[in-house]
Amino acid sequence: MNTIPNTSCIRCGKLRIESKKWEEYVGKSLVVFTSNICPDPLCQKIVDGNLKDRKDYLEHIQEESLKRRAANRRNRKFKKPS
Repeated sequence: MNTIPNTSCIRCGKLRIESKKWEEYVGKSLVVFTSNICPDPLCQKIVDGNLKDRKDYLEHIQEESLKRRAANRRNRKFKKPS
């Protein structure tokens, strides 16, 4: 596992390490993907939990927004000109 010089953990500040690297073709281009993690497993577990919570929260907000938008469309008295 290699240390990536310019990336640090968002929680503890330690230099992150490369956990996984793979290559895929997208169209005719070869794209290299790299997954980096904190070297401290407990810290990485906490970071993963925080990121999951943030993702769930943002998805919930988006769902509520779409529900309000649909309700507003149903409640319009006049149709919006197209």
